[in-house]
Amino acid sequence: MSEDVSDDALLLLVVRADESLFAAGEDIRQRQFNVPRVVMKQLGYVGYGLFGPYTPPILVRIRAQFARLYNAHDLAVGGHIGVFMFRDIFARVGIPQIYGRTAIAPMEHVELTDIQKRILANEPDTFNAYHDQFADLFDLEYGIRELRAPYAQMELVERLLNLSRLHLHAAAAILTGGYDFRGAVQSGLLATELALKALAAATGLEEDDIRDKYGHHIDRLINYLEPKWPAFDAARARRVTEAQPRYVRNRYAKDQPKRVEVGHTVMGAQYLAGEVTRQLSDRDFRKGAGQPSPRKYPQ
Repeated sequence: MSEDVSDDALLLLVVRADESLFAAGEDIRQRQFNVPRVVMKQLGYVGYGLFGPYTPPILVRIRAQFARLYNAHDLAVGGHIGVFMFRDIFARVGIPQIYGRTAIAPMEHVELTDIQKRILANEPDTFNAYHDQFADLFDLEYGIRELRAPYAQMELVERLLNLSRLHLHAAAAILTGGYDFRGAVQSGLLATELALKALAAATGLEEDDIRDKYGHHIDRLINYLEPKWPAFDAARARRVTEAQPRYVRNRYAKDQPKRVEVGHTVMGAQYLAGEVTRQLSDRDFRKGAGQPSPRKYPQ
């Protein structure tokens, strides 16, 4: 074992270990943890602390060299990202990865400036709207992993809900990444449709039945769901979807929605995905956080 290895020598070991593990099929998340382990073994270390005060300095240095290889966002281990529209700007919302019990402060997980957060806190409707959206995203992120029986065993339900989440993730990335905001419209509309179809699948409908009976007709789909799911807020779902562009028409349209309309389209989709997940799981962030007041967003 040696603490005298130079940073350049450590970097070379890290690069070689990273290349080897990449060739073996490991992705960046796996290599982030396994490259330091491989290099430590090469240096003769067997038993050592991984975190906290017992972490050997050489391991800290190895991790620092690995961090030089990639951008910070490549190494980030996070959950779902969503979006919240403040005025007409789009702020990224990151749902934290939590293990065990801990207090959650939603305002710590939105990428707004301190001034913007102060303004938000002094606008009750906007403040409540943000917390409603955070709850929707939180319920989607955790509820999708904790579907109740028999829904957890229904492949179509899980697949459609995960695809809805995927399109929401894409929409949030577009809106918060500085790209043309209009590119998020189709993702938001698909997320809406897929979430509602997941709820239809949970009633036992097969994929062919859902496609043939409902296609892109969201109004028909909500009419079907309303008597099947008494706790599902069908009236709010109608208001959300009636305000959204029509999927097929939008796909070929020259004129696209304006910035604020796009924001509400995606945020409405976030609500619907969260609402569907609440029907299929025991997740309900608003109730768990002691928020008995009526929902403010979407209206």
